Amino acid sequence: MSKVKHSFAEKNLLPLLGDKNAWVTTLLDFYGLPTDFPGYQAALVAGDPIGRVLALQERFAQEFNHPRFIPFFALHEFEAWLFCAPDVVAKHFGNPNLVCAIQAAVVHAGSPELINHGQDTHPKARLRLLKMGYKETSDGPTLMEKIGILTIYANCPHFASWVDRLAGLGQ
Repeated sequence: MSKVKHSFAEKNLLPLLGDKNAWVTTLLDFYGLPTDFPGYQAALVAGDPIGRVLALQERFAQEFNHPRFIPFFALHEFEAWLFCAPDVVAKHFGNPNLVCAIQAAVVHAGSPELINHGQDTHPKARLRLLKMGYKETSDGPTLMEKIGILTIYANCPHFASWVDRLAGLGQ
């Protein structure tokens, strides 16, 4: 067990996994993980971005080997989901010019989730480059609520597969 995994698990996941009636999931950003996070280095070389994040999730699941643990990493950051609704973001910041810039990032990447892992091109960096004053802890949740889970679900297949898996637990 690595130090990163061990401290993270000790503090957050292991107590939750002790509940015999609970399922436990994570919502962590793939971008910005510590380089010694379990499976991170191997995930960086595992094919396309979706293959990389799936490899990381699988490796993290293996670390715990727990039947009710469902690791999930946003590809590449949860801010990618904000790119699903450029009009909502533009309205939130009172700047209609943002629509075209946000749409261009999505078109270039192929989908919101594929906005890449580069130091200056990950989703949050792109939002900062638009100079709209984005604040992760206040604007992020507000925009997520305005955009809505159904819009994100429809535009982000990796996110949709996680939601489907969680929804399936109730059946």
